[in-house]
Amino acid sequence: MTLPNQNYKEAFVTVDSKIISRLNELIELGKRVLATRRSPTPGFLTGDFVDVQLANQWLTSCLNLLSRVLGENSAHYQRIKEQFPEYPKWANVDQAFGVLLAAKDDYESGSIFSVKTLIEAEVFDEFLGQAEHLLEAGYFQPAAVLAGSVLEDGLRKLCIANDITLPDKAKLDWMNSELAKKGKYSKLMQKRITTIADLRNSAAHGKWDEFEKADVESMLRDVRDFMTKHYD
Repeated sequence: MTLPNQNYKEAFVTVDSKIISRLNELIELGKRVLATRRSPTPGFLTGDFVDVQLANQWLTSCLNLLSRVLGENSAHYQRIKEQFPEYPKWANVDQAFGVLLAAKDDYESGSIFSVKTLIEAEVFDEFLGQAEHLLEAGYFQPAAVLAGSVLEDGLRKLCIANDITLPDKAKLDWMNSELAKKGKYSKLMQKRITTIADLRNSAAHGKWDEFEKADVESMLRDVRDFMTKHYD
């Protein structure tokens, strides 16, 4: 019964690690571009040059990644785009390099919450889909465990986004209470989440006689409705 939770947590690590790994690769490539700096021929009033082909490759890759991860309307994307003339010089690359470093720092620190939300929404949807497949196949107990894990992680990330300091091992009920106090959702929703938490706990502890398939069907609908509202 622990396998769904393991796969679920690993999915977030994989998405994050791929983005951070690519940012690191681009930072290293940017250093290579900056290292090609050369001064103009004496008598020419222009700034220092870099390898134009390598600079274009790097700037294009930066814009491609930032458009996919942050969006073309993001400040990071727009600032780098400003530094992409037909023939980029050292000063352009130096400015863009600073923006790329800021993008990596902001991403790792969680400052770009909308980006995290987009990634998380995709992962949430994938695992809720898996829970629904388990339910359709008759495995409603593990479906309840998986759906409960999705909701718990969603509540944890909402707490972080709303400056709620989490204890070392924050319980689902505690997070539910704190978010309701913050006015992030109604008392009715708080009660529905409490019901979901109870069902998830029963499933996780093998208390199969405490719920039925119909209960899990209702649980999945409620979890999907909640996640759609807060992560779309």
